[in-house]
Amino acid sequence: MVFETKEIHLKDGRRCILRSVEEKDAEAMLEYLRTVSSETPFLLRNEDEVTYTIEDEERLIRKIRKHPREIMVVAEVEGIVAGNSAISSVGGIRRVCHRCTFAIALKKIYWRLGIGSALMEYSFSLAKDMGYEQVELEVVDGNDKARRLYEHFGFKETGRNIRALKYDDGSYRDEYRMIKMLTDS
Repeated sequence: MVFETKEIHLKDGRRCILRSVEEKDAEAMLEYLRTVSSETPFLLRNEDEVTYTIEDEERLIRKIRKHPREIMVVAEVEGIVAGNSAISSVGGIRRVCHRCTFAIALKKIYWRLGIGSALMEYSFSLAKDMGYEQVELEVVDGNDKARRLYEHFGFKETGRNIRALKYDDGSYRDEYRMIKMLTDS
């Protein structure tokens, strides 16, 4: 889905644009994904596993832009993709169409500037406008900063996925499932 662009001001005084991802962003999005995947152990993939082609990314972007209940928000600072968030449908069948998933990541140099909070606020507002009643996510054990942010936004832990991620050194990390209600019913 394409949505209205929003401008925010960061804690350091710079402007940040929150906007719909566009096909022309494909190459920058791949670079961004490689960067964030290399900066933290708390994302799903390693940097070397970002093997999408520009054409693959363009197809994904077209699909998201056409879908009436999915979004990808790009956070752009001084023309650079600083981060993004996504709302994705759990499914189109009636019993689960009230649920969506949420994902977010930021390049490390843009941490602690207010972008994460702005992406969450805007994404959840858009999710509510799209008719979702609850947002779901997973957070990796040890990612305390993210977990505190999610709790600040009203997420509650609902379960734990034991040994959800296995690292190259043979170690494992659990994931916590969290849910935020967008409506009172």
